[in-house]
Parts: sequence; structure tokens; C-alpha cells
Amino acid sequence: MPQKKPSIGLLGGSFNPVHIGHLRLCLEVLEQAGLDRVDLVPAYMPPHKDQAGILPFDLRLRMLQESIDGISGLEVNPLEQDRPGPSYTLDTLKAYVQEYPGYELNFILGDMDLFTLPQWHRGEEIARLSNLLVIGRQGGHSQVGDFVSRFWKVEQESEKCWELETGRRISFYSVPRLEISSSMIRSRWLAGKSIDWLVPAEAESILANCSHEVSSIWEQESHSDQKSCKPASCR
Repeated sequence: MPQKKPSIGLLGGSFNPVHIGHLRLCLEVLEQAGLDRVDLVPAYMPPHKDQAGILPFDLRLRMLQESIDGISGLEVNPLEQDRPGPSYTLDTLKAYVQEYPGYELNFILGDMDLFTLPQWHRGEEIARLSNLLVIGRQGGHSQVGDFVSRFWKVEQESEKCWELETGRRISFYSVPRLEISSSMIRSRWLAGKSIDWLVPAEAESILANCSHEVSSIWEQESHSDQKSCKPASCR
């Protein structure tokens, strides 16, 4: 019997800032998908967001590292800081393939993100390098299945799992949803409202210690920018 490959989950994002929804999602997927670990991979230059309101990479990285310290199964990979230009998902996965030969890669994304994959930078190729772990609400697997069948040539393994010709799989998982977003955290911070229990205590402490810098950067972000995403070549 062939030995099972070690498996890594990847959750990318700007983490501007990291919040407890990010960490809870990682732990849920770690357990449900039976992964060996989940890496949080902060984007150095998010391709789908205005850079004006993004905290410096080192600050976002430090918040992540201190927030997951001591949490078994979670790690932070700063590889994006060494690459020039936009932090495209495809390039991140190629770097992982080179760094972790023999590992099974599992890219984590929400179902709404999956549906925009045709607008991502070479989005179709992502599933050639990694399994996709799609997160959505209970019962959302039917809509995911419809999209997957149109976008790739697949065979349905089970009600919530589809296999591509390459052997990569797309699987659907329903996890408890926490209605928390980084944009909400930024808005509350700028309004002087409490963010206790919305972000890890370690991240909140770092934000407090850098409060002037944080406020000056987040104030650059307009209200409309918080809700927009450039559709061309996203992620």
C-alpha cells in the first residue's frame, strides 16, 4: 500500500488585520479535511486590493506569527515577501510545489471566491497544482458542483467531492460561519470602538502599540474601496 502523502492546507490573504474568523476557519479545515497542517500565507502585494490602506507586510506578518504561536497545526509562511510584483495565487502554489515535493497541497477558498476564479490570474491552472477545499454554507455544495462541472472536466467522487483528470480533487466543506471581516475590524478601529474578541489578543496588542501608524494607513482607505475588488486578473 503506498504511503499517504503529508498534506498542507494553504490560506492566503492580506490579513489586514488577522481576525479570529481566519484562525477558526483554519482549525475547522485542519480537522475536517484531516490535514497535517495549515499555512497562513500573507500577500506582500494583494493584486485585488488598493495598496493605500494595507498595513506594511512586516506588521501583518508579525500579527499572524504571534497570533498562531502555540496553536498546533497552524504555521505562517512569509514567502511572498521575497517575490516582486503582485502576489498571485498561482505563483504561490508553484513555489510550494518546488519547496514541498511529495506533499499534497490543498488551497482553501470560499465558495464565492471559487465562482470568481475565471477572473483570477490564470485561475483554471490553480487546480492543476493543488486540491481545492471550498468553504461554504450548509447545502451550498450543489451550486459548487454546478460551477465545477462547467469550469473543469471532472468526475463526481461523492456528493461533495469532484476529481479532475489530473487527479486533483475539489471538495466542499461547511464550517461554522463567523460574521467577522478585516474591513469591519478596520472600521471599528477607526471609529474608536472595541475590537476585543474579534482579533487575537496578540494582534490587538500589536495594533495598540502601533496605533498612530495603523490609524494613518487605514484612514487612507476610502469607504468605497473597502467594498470593492478589481475584477481583472484577481488573485
